[in-house]
Amino acid sequence: MVISKIYSNGMILQRGKQNIIEGYGEPDAAVRLLFDGELFKTDSSPNGYFKFDLPMLEAGGPHKIILADNAETLEINDIYYGDVFLLSGQSNMELPIVACMDEYADIVPTINYPLIRHFQLSTEYKFGEPEEVVGSGEWISANPETVLFFSALGFFFAEYKYKKDNVPVGLINASMGGTHIESFMSEEYVIKAGKKLREIAEKQHRPLKCICLENDSCKMCYDEKIKRNKDDNFIKKRMADDLANEEAWLKKTNADDVGLAERWYDHEWSEDEIKSGLEINVPDSWLDNVLERRIGTVWVQRTVDVPESWCDEEVQLRLGTIVDADDTYLNGELVGQTTFFYPPRRYNLKKGALKPGKNVITIRVIVDNNVGEFKQDMPYCLKKGDEEISLEGTWNARIAAIENPKGSMMFFSWQPTALYNRMIYPIRNLCFDTVLFYQGESNTRYPEDYEYLMRIMVKEWRELFNDDLPFIFAKLPYFRGETWEIPSDDWEKLRDAQQRAVDKMDDAYIVELYDLGVYNDIHPQNKKEVAKRFFDMYMDNIYNG
Repeated sequence: MVISKIYSNGMILQRGKQNIIEGYGEPDAAVRLLFDGELFKTDSSPNGYFKFDLPMLEAGGPHKIILADNAETLEINDIYYGDVFLLSGQSNMELPIVACMDEYADIVPTINYPLIRHFQLSTEYKFGEPEEVVGSGEWISANPETVLFFSALGFFFAEYKYKKDNVPVGLINASMGGTHIESFMSEEYVIKAGKKLREIAEKQHRPLKCICLENDSCKMCYDEKIKRNKDDNFIKKRMADDLANEEAWLKKTNADDVGLAERWYDHEWSEDEIKSGLEINVPDSWLDNVLERRIGTVWVQRTVDVPESWCDEEVQLRLGTIVDADDTYLNGELVGQTTFFYPPRRYNLKKGALKPGKNVITIRVIVDNNVGEFKQDMPYCLKKGDEEISLEGTWNARIAAIENPKGSMMFFSWQPTALYNRMIYPIRNLCFDTVLFYQGESNTRYPEDYEYLMRIMVKEWRELFNDDLPFIFAKLPYFRGETWEIPSDDWEKLRDAQQRAVDKMDDAYIVELYDLGVYNDIHPQNKKEVAKRFFDMYMDNIYNG
């Protein structure tokens, strides 16, 4: 018997709506369902499909389901009725609490909500025919260990909601970093959107030309990319080529890196070693110094004096955000690694890693595509409780390897239809209270098309779920962009498109977040404030007790 993993222990069902449970078992067989001891019967179809309408109940539980055919019996326990929210979008919806610990480290140990539950859908791409059922995942209740991997925005929204009415909250997370809105739409709708957008552009005398980068999609290339991505051989070859290129670049860079060969990380540099390099300021961009456009590796080092009282305590090494990647050493020992530039560098040091007096911090900065940078207005310090030792100022730097840019990889999950087929279509028969949607950053290259894409996505989802679901959207916050490629006004154009789309739809609302943006961080950690604005919008326009 095959049923969606959504139908599993701990699931939350939407109160006051007609929920179903469906699956595949023996063909033309009797199927029985016990709901809290009440028996329901049906027969499966010739292909084994069966469906049961579950009782429509108000909030509460726990309930129990036993499902059986002639071959197998399944049991689902700890079921509650409450309010279920679909979370979708890109990284600012996906961003987990573990990535927001600068803001929320103090409150995580206090979190204990057995009836706030999170289900993460698979972020794997799927092209061609959509999946029929959800093939992986589990319901997880919020406690100090598990909540670290909840959507931060989703959890804080759920917490506000639960504190309001004590009704169980289910969060189904259909988000993934970097995704374009087209990845959440079906082939039929994406192709229809492309045709319509070309007609609009032609009437407005806008150029009909594709200027997509590696992972973009636009109205001019939807059809081509959808067709291309159905070719399994193309995908396998491209993924193999990308992996080989990645491995070759890293292998060559490591082989060329004088710092690795000479172990620049295991000692304080001598005067002669320092004189062979240069001085840089931390934090700062390398855009306007001798390291501009330097692809490869650069090692940086400084010493810091630490009091004896710090050495047997829990201390965090905070290194802001480094472009692109880093290997970080303390007194010759590797204490942290990050492979791309978005995550904040927060390395927890073991007790005893620091020693009284002078300590040596050495960072191998790997720049593979962008301009090297220690992002400004980020924390660079050793932190123990409320105490900090600053690491800002002059650092010594030495160039170790000079390379060509690595080049970009293809992220198939960002492509048109990829997540609709894997995430959205398989949950078509679930019931929800509201959709919370935070996406748009990846569509800023084509802001003129976004209004229509938002509207047609909402139309498709409402048809798919057979429900005029309310939507709450995040209007993109302020973001200046990367110092090596500051965008023009495309973000503002996309915000305008979001507003126009919402203004033309019923039961669609948008949350103003501009003032919550961080100019140099596309992933602001202040997700509780964002969630409060979503919740206030929900309470003002959707909540009905």
